[in-house]
Amino acid sequence: MKIIDYLFLISGLQTLVITVVLLFYRSKKVYINRYLGLFFVTLCVEMAMYFVFKYVEHPAVYYHPFRFNLLSMSFLFFYAVETAGIYIKRKIYYYVPAIFEFLFLLVFFLLVLQNPEIHTTLKEMYFGRIMNIVASIYIITMSVMIIKVNSRHKKQLPYFYEITKYKSLNWLTVFCVICILFNLAGNSLNLFISEKYYTYIINAILLLSLYYITIASLVQINIINIISPKTEEKETKAELENIVRIIEEYMIETKAYLNPSITLKTFAKEVRLPERLISKAINKIEHKNFNNYINYYRIEEFKQLLSMDRHKKFSISAIANEVGFNSRASFYKNFKDIVGVSPSSYAKNSDD
Repeated sequence: MKIIDYLFLISGLQTLVITVVLLFYRSKKVYINRYLGLFFVTLCVEMAMYFVFKYVEHPAVYYHPFRFNLLSMSFLFFYAVETAGIYIKRKIYYYVPAIFEFLFLLVFFLLVLQNPEIHTTLKEMYFGRIMNIVASIYIITMSVMIIKVNSRHKKQLPYFYEITKYKSLNWLTVFCVICILFNLAGNSLNLFISEKYYTYIINAILLLSLYYITIASLVQINIINIISPKTEEKETKAELENIVRIIEEYMIETKAYLNPSITLKTFAKEVRLPERLISKAINKIEHKNFNNYINYYRIEEFKQLLSMDRHKKFSISAIANEVGFNSRASFYKNFKDIVGVSPSSYAKNSDD
């Protein structure tokens, strides 16, 4: 076997392991992870077919119906929409192209199996290239749809999770971008370089992208980043305004924002309201997330203290620390975002 064959074998075994893990490991999001597992099942079959192509000489293998070109990305799409809390009414529609692909190829597989000479005719009709173009169009379309879902998920994350690091689907977006570029270039690259170098480049990209998504999927297996559709329960505007009023009264009375370690979770326990309801009320009525809302109160407190004579001798950083900011960089950034000028410029203007 050549080096490339060993690389495919290692990647195939790695894909098989991640498939078993995603399908059978009982994480907190086992149902959603199974979509990733099914995606890797299709990749395992394709990796196995690499060796079938290499060692089986019958032309019928070129038409085997287990290509999954019109199926693999559908599983990634389902993974993305389930994570983003998007409800799809009829998922069966997304399987229709794959069903047609399977039946269509099965017919030609059986025909060529019985009469290998048909393969020559199909080659002259550019059958393989047409199939590749159709597959590329489908993969690109699904990749764009997944990227849009990922973007929506990323925008919603701050309203449901205080810490959003590692929770976004950026890794999946990167993979989809690779798929788009690969399919755009793959169908035209062989027009400019020899078949030998084209094969090397294509295989290298396949192996690298496969390695990337297997590692990324394994890292994500226990990261809770689901936006449940249940969080979209409809509260009236009046109810949300009442929640904001309760929060504001509590803030003014207790000055909870002065606590530098305050979080949505700890605040929800203090005020005895669900985290989801607090987050949604602040988002819909105040058009802020929880952190921005807290920082607004801190900056208002900072401005009030700065105007007092007894605080004139303190530095800006000292006052910022007193109102709940434990990071100078965070204070300066949030102050400029909310007030529109830097803290030093504001302090200078207030003195004048």
